[in-house]
Amino acid sequence: MKARECIKSAITNKWVRIAALAIVAAIVFSYLYSRGISPVWTAVAIVCFRGFFRFIYKIACFLLAAAILFCILSYLVF
Repeated sequence: MKARECIKSAITNKWVRIAALAIVAAIVFSYLYSRGISPVWTAVAIVCFRGFFRFIYKIACFLLAAAILFCILSYLVF
């Protein structure tokens, strides 16, 4: 029980989430910088066009679900 409670408290800890978000952001920004995209303009785009990114995310989720459904149906047919 103690180990489970320790893991659960570490996951819900605010500082752990902030540190994980900072690490992921650093990895993403360094990847974009290596591809020639400025991290400053990436951050500006994320802040200014938040609704646009949500829209793109919804489209990507829909396309992925459609592709998975198509794969399942094609597997069942053939």
